[in-house]
Amino acid sequence: MKHLYYSALILIILSTLCSCHSPKQDNAGRYVVLSPEIAEIIVALGAGDKIVGLTQECSYPPELLEKEIVGNFGAVKMEQILNLNPELVFTSALEQESIAEDLRKLGIRVESSYPKNLAEMQTEILRIAVIIGREAKGRELVSSIAGQIQKVKEMAEGRPVPKVYLEIYRDPLMSVADNSFVGELIETAGGDNVFQTLERDYSRIKAEDVIKANPDIMICYSQDSLSDIISRKGWGNIPAIKNQMVFFEGDIDPDLIQRAGPRCVIGMIKLNEIYALWERLTQ
Repeated sequence: MKHLYYSALILIILSTLCSCHSPKQDNAGRYVVLSPEIAEIIVALGAGDKIVGLTQECSYPPELLEKEIVGNFGAVKMEQILNLNPELVFTSALEQESIAEDLRKLGIRVESSYPKNLAEMQTEILRIAVIIGREAKGRELVSSIAGQIQKVKEMAEGRPVPKVYLEIYRDPLMSVADNSFVGELIETAGGDNVFQTLERDYSRIKAEDVIKANPDIMICYSQDSLSDIISRKGWGNIPAIKNQMVFFEGDIDPDLIQRAGPRCVIGMIKLNEIYALWERLTQ
């Protein structure tokens, strides 16, 4: 009986919220965006002015900093989103799957996007472009991205291939698999990601496996300093550590390779430049 009581109470609350915040007729072209890469895509499609709310991670381009913040990636303020009266809310996956479900229960239209590779990213850009009425701009943007990806591949062609280790977190130690979005960028730019397969695309790893992989280049996003990395037990003979081929956020912005958006091409170019530096210093 208690279970039935609480179920009925939840339905009443949802019904009340929906009636209080039922979509108005003047909400066309009002978007709340909870994913930073989707925010970048919408701006690149020329519809940044349609965004009325977003999460605090949506920090690029700078014009987005003037938009209303509705929470962070994993926790949003539902009432605030409803008060913005959006025609559409864009979400990602992972923690946002439950957010999307709750929004749909409240009668809000939700579109989710979580591309896992470059091909899916281009497909999603076209899909988003159609959704927001920017189809021609979407085709133009995808054509430009495809051309830039091809140029990156040509830059890498015929050059030595460094083994690359990217560290996302230190405690626990985490890296990326080949079939992740970041892993694909590392390899498309001309490198060899040291972890071909992992339990998940972004997963915990063992320190001894990094030592065994013997990477030539390390990209560190775990907030560790170079001196701390050098002092790690057993890591001193890793080529990346020994030759100080360790790169940090100041060398390559993580948003350039972790966000599945138009700027990932810039990220690949910067990766390629790092590989070229390695080639000059070690060959």
